[in-house]
Amino acid sequence: MTDPMAATPGWVDSRLDTIFAKLPESLRPAADELADCLARSKAPAAPSDLLGTEFAPCHRAFRTALEQADLPNPAVTDIMNQLEALEAEIAGDS
Repeated sequence: MTDPMAATPGWVDSRLDTIFAKLPESLRPAADELADCLARSKAPAAPSDLLGTEFAPCHRAFRTALEQADLPNPAVTDIMNQLEALEAEIAGDS
């Protein structure tokens, strides 16, 4: 028997694409790492009992990348708010 791989639900990719659409190309590696981190942090098809805290390392690393890219603070805040909402949806997905 094969162990299930950690993965986010299929709808997450399109939502991430929408959130990341306005990011500079230089942030693409950080965006890809965030997507991978989210997938590693969530057991497949399992609701979370951690209330989204399993995504905290992903969130911190991506925020650091945004800040180091010198994005305007309102843009960083908007992107992070969208990601927090998405992470809450992922955590609640069963």
